[in-house]
Parts: sequence; C-alpha cells; structure tokens
Amino acid sequence: MRTFLLPLIASTIIATTPLAIAQERYGGSSNDLVPVSPKEGWKEFEPTQMNEGSPWWSDVVMWIPNRVLDFIDIFRADIGVGPSFGAVVRVTKYGQVGYRQMAPASLRIGDFGRQLPVMVESSNEFGVGPAYVESADREICAGEVGLGGDLLVAGAYAGICLDEVADFIGGIFFIDFKEDDL
Repeated sequence: MRTFLLPLIASTIIATTPLAIAQERYGGSSNDLVPVSPKEGWKEFEPTQMNEGSPWWSDVVMWIPNRVLDFIDIFRADIGVGPSFGAVVRVTKYGQVGYRQMAPASLRIGDFGRQLPVMVESSNEFGVGPAYVESADREICAGEVGLGGDLLVAGAYAGICLDEVADFIGGIFFIDFKEDDL
C-alpha cells in the first residue's frame, strides 16, 4: 500500500504546480509561457575611462596638507629596543649592504613615512646590492640613502628618500611624481 501511495502523491504534487497548470491550460513549453522582453539582453560590461584629475580648486585646497605629507615621506628615522644585532648601509634600494638579525623582534619608534610611528620588526635582512633581502616589516624607498645598526638590546636607523625629496619639490609646483597626493 505504501509503495502505491508515494508515486500517487508525487504525481499529484507535480500536476498541481503553477507551471504544470499553465501548460495544461495554454499548451506549449515552459519557455513559451514566460514573457520575453523585446529589448536586447545584457551585454558584457567594459570598464569606462575614469575621471582624470580633479577640479583645480581641489588641488589648491589640498596643497598644504599634501606638502606636509610629502615632507614626512622624505625622512626615515627610528630607534629600537629588543634583542637584535647587525648593521645596514643603503645607497638606493639597489645598493644596500648589511646584515641585521632580530632575535626574535625589536620594537621600533620613529618616522616611517606615512606609516604608523610604531613598528615591531621581526624579520631579518641581509645581502649585498640587488640580491639584498629586505625586512618584510620595513618599507624601503627606491632612492633611500641611510645607515642603521643594532647591538644586543638597542638599535637606530636614519635615512633620507631622495625620490621623496624630488616629489616634495615637484609638489610645490603642483607636479606629483609619486602620485601620492590626496
């Protein structure tokens, strides 16, 4: 009895669906029952050209904040506390030499450009020239010239980003080489 009722109930449910009723009344397939718009369907979306630039008065209003940020970008200086040792000399990103090991980390406080003034440096850096492996925690400018050293519990670093100097001077004349103005 049970095996007979199950298919009967299933066929009753299927036969009473709105689609089945519409097919029975009007005939045809389900594609014929759904109205189709006479308009053309969606096309693939292509990115449009972004609005280049901003109004001239926006550049004038933001001139002072952008020059302050460009000036902050120039300098890299920090002091650190924590077990670390080694030294590094940088004459651009491609002329670095040194070895610095954080064992396990050093708490750094200072000027890191537009980053927070506090950093925990835990990755080592070592090498010579273009094969130099930089610390993953520290951002190095392409034109950075600097000197740093760590000895057991304390360390320091000082540097200047020459490419940021050019960006600062260009910004005085509304030229943004680094494209970092707000």
